[in-house]
Amino acid sequence: MAGNEAGWYPDPSGDPSKMRFWNGAQWTDDCTTVQPSQPTAAQPGSYGAQPGGQYGYGQGYYQGSVVQPAMDSNDQTLRMVAFVFCILSTVSLGWAIIPLAWMIPMSVHCWGIYKGTKANTAAFGVCTLIFVNLVAGILLLVSKKDA
Repeated sequence: MAGNEAGWYPDPSGDPSKMRFWNGAQWTDDCTTVQPSQPTAAQPGSYGAQPGGQYGYGQGYYQGSVVQPAMDSNDQTLRMVAFVFCILSTVSLGWAIIPLAWMIPMSVHCWGIYKGTKANTAAFGVCTLIFVNLVAGILLLVSKKDA
């Protein structure tokens, strides 16, 4: 591993269900598990969340080159209802045409948050609250933040 950048890599023990953090010089004791539906190998030189950082270690799943925190059923429900409200607002305001320029992309991003492929940030929650739907924005702000 000499010369590789710090990040999450497949565990050198050979266990495909684990990722271990390489700090740039040596393997650390920080491990996380990989969900079967997620990729199991990091790209060489990829950056990941630092152990002990906001993603925490030992929890979550590997998404691209970042470990995302696991989503519980309560967060998944909040995010799904937020997505439904985004769609309802987009359809009901479709007659105005101009709001569709931001409502459609924001609804698509909200779907990504529900599926766990996009990060749920406070900034996106506030923008959803202001530009798409008040209820959807509040639900995204109440849901656990990913970044």
